[in-house]
Amino acid sequence: MKTKLLLVAALSPALALAQAAPTPAPEAPTANAHSMVKAADVKWGDGPAFLPKGVQAAVLYGDPSKAGPFALRLKMPAGYKIPRHWHPTDEQVTVIDGQVSLSMGEAAGAHDATFGAGDYVNLPANMQHQATSASGAVVQVNAVGPFAITYVDAKDDPRTATPAK
Repeated sequence: MKTKLLLVAALSPALALAQAAPTPAPEAPTANAHSMVKAADVKWGDGPAFLPKGVQAAVLYGDPSKAGPFALRLKMPAGYKIPRHWHPTDEQVTVIDGQVSLSMGEAAGAHDATFGAGDYVNLPANMQHQATSASGAVVQVNAVGPFAITYVDAKDDPRTATPAK
C-alpha cells in the first residue's frame, strides 16, 4: 500500500504538468515555404515595367505584387541606370556579380558608393536612391510586398513614358 501511495505521490506532479501543457496547434500551411534555387537554374525574363528597359529579372521567392516577403534578381547590362526613386518599404540589396554604384539620399546631399560581389546594402523605406552599373551586374533584392516604386522625377517612370516616334 505504501509503495502505491509513494508511486502516486511521485507521479502526480508529472501528470499535472502533462495535463496543464497546451497541445501544440498544427502549423498553418504557408505558400512558398520552401524554396531552393541553383544559380544555373535561374529563369531570366524581361524586367518589370516599372524599371527602365534592358534589365532582366527573375523572381526567386514569393510574389512582389502581393503582401509578403520576396526575393528578386536583376541582371543589369553595362551602362544601365535606374533613376532616383524611393519605396514605401525597406529594400535589401546584395550584389551577386559585377559592380553597382548607388547614390543614396536626396540628390543634393546624396552619399555615393560602389559595391561589388558579396556586398550588401539596406535602403530604408522612403529613402531616395538611384542605381547604375557601368560594367553590368547581377543584384538580389529582398523586400516585403506589395512592391511599389515612386520616381522622384515623374518623367523617369518607364510606365508613363511617351514612346519615341
